[in-house]
Amino acid sequence: MAPTDPVRVPLPIKVIYGRKTVTAAGTAEPLVASYTYLQSGITITALTGNTNNVYVGDSAVGSGNGHILDADDSIFLEIRDLNTVYIDTDTNGEGVSFIGS
Repeated sequence: MAPTDPVRVPLPIKVIYGRKTVTAAGTAEPLVASYTYLQSGITITALTGNTNNVYVGDSAVGSGNGHILDADDSIFLEIRDLNTVYIDTDTNGEGVSFIGS
């Protein structure tokens, strides 16, 4: 069997980062307001000061179906559009920080 050339993946062209807090606990909110292209994914981290859970998922995310993050917990998602990622919280004003490219 002949060796194959390695797959060449283009490097990301920019860093995307921010913070998102949920105004009304129990209501799913998108991380960003509009389409945001990601080339290599996003890391989402629950804020250090959170006192309760954050739930990560799609527009229907909530306490009964979301991926649970405690304070300082993180998750990495391979996703192309950051606007499709939503969070919900148990407590008003709590949330996440995120960074990706």
